[in-house]
Amino acid sequence: MILDTIQLVVLDMAGTTVSDTFSVHESMIKAFKDHELIINREIASKVLAVPKPIGISTILNDNFGWVNESLIKSIHTAFKKHMNLYYHESDLVKETQQTSLFFEHLKDKGIKIVLDTGFTTETAKIIIKRLNWETTIDGLVCSDDPSIGRPKPDMIYKAMEMTGVADVKYVMKVGDTPNDMLQGKNAQCLWTIGVNSGAFTIDELENAGADFIVDSPSEILNINEYVL
Repeated sequence: MILDTIQLVVLDMAGTTVSDTFSVHESMIKAFKDHELIINREIASKVLAVPKPIGISTILNDNFGWVNESLIKSIHTAFKKHMNLYYHESDLVKETQQTSLFFEHLKDKGIKIVLDTGFTTETAKIIIKRLNWETTIDGLVCSDDPSIGRPKPDMIYKAMEMTGVADVKYVMKVGDTPNDMLQGKNAQCLWTIGVNSGAFTIDELENAGADFIVDSPSEILNINEYVL
């Protein structure tokens, strides 16, 4: 079984363990609209799997031809407001299919669980509380420090440090974006698993380095490494 030698699984949140593929897009679209700037979902996808201020800067530079630090900060503040309101109140907030059961299986095997995300700690903790994962996960790595954002491997290394896992050959990375795949490969994880959330195509995930593609993390339990 693919998990037999794994000691740590590092999983993305939105679109991977949290079933809200386009809520991030919509919250970012609203944040830009608050500043009389119009973007669509394709443009908003540039903020996925990266620290949001960096994503906002990329959108401003690529689509409006200029970047202003105070505007980046203001848009990010608006984004957090819309995102936090969604996670606090929306009935659509739920885990991806059988993710809690997957977590239970990992815990039964003694495998550590760390969530890593482009969200701030404030937003991530709202989600974790909403889904009752406070005592389920072993750690949380957020993008409050933009210098360690994906696709850099630092968030995975931080997850290893907080769980006492010394070697990346015992680590699996799971996510639904190309940056997640690149992060896993840059860290040299044993396995990098892509989740087909609909945010990106299967080809995009595979081209970024996914070893396997699943529709939800729970399907990892069905993967046999010997099919490689």
